[in-house]
Amino acid sequence: MSFSSFIRSRADLLAYVPLAVATTAADVLGRDRTHAATKVALAPTLAAGVLATRSQRCPKRTGALLAALVGSTVGDWFMYRSSRTEGDSSRAHMRLGASAFGVQQVGLVGLLLHDGARPQPVPSAVAATTLAGLAVLDSDGGAPDPVLTGYGLLLGSMSALAMGDGKRPRHGRAVALGGALFLVSDAAIIVGQQYAKTPRAQAISSVVILSTYTAALGLLVHGLRDEG
Repeated sequence: MSFSSFIRSRADLLAYVPLAVATTAADVLGRDRTHAATKVALAPTLAAGVLATRSQRCPKRTGALLAALVGSTVGDWFMYRSSRTEGDSSRAHMRLGASAFGVQQVGLVGLLLHDGARPQPVPSAVAATTLAGLAVLDSDGGAPDPVLTGYGLLLGSMSALAMGDGKRPRHGRAVALGGALFLVSDAAIIVGQQYAKTPRAQAISSVVILSTYTAALGLLVHGLRDEG
């Protein structure tokens, strides 16, 4: 692939990276409308890149990526609403967001399995240990939420498969890093909810959550756009 072809195939990143920076900065600065607009635009920007390069892959692969990105878009909106509400309303929005992100994770898991990714001992142990620790940290003494638990299992499966895919010849390292960062981002959400009580701590939490999430999504989509 020539340099000009490479740039054309990654043109969506010219919009995605500034959006990622803008949504993080807007959240830290308390610019709610800007944060909402830029965050919800993240996945559609990557989807536009998938559509623009659809001739480079089979239709089923393009469809799986687009379905995952639709889930990302809907999930981003409801997670934003969850962070701006409280109590039962916040929990309800979080469950809707987790359901949408579940669609995203199913799409990513399907592509990883299609490309030959299989569970590996170390990545699987890392994902399982992280999720178990988060479950304990997020426990309020009641029964586990089935929707959030189901999403956690999908996330752990995707992350474990992605982190074990680092030896794949084309873009395997990008996929592995994306899977790890996705796990870090979701872990940071729960840790931030428990311990980020001061404005400074909340700002740091927002930077970690959004920077790792946006990086993970970009790495996974671009790493999985090409045929395995």
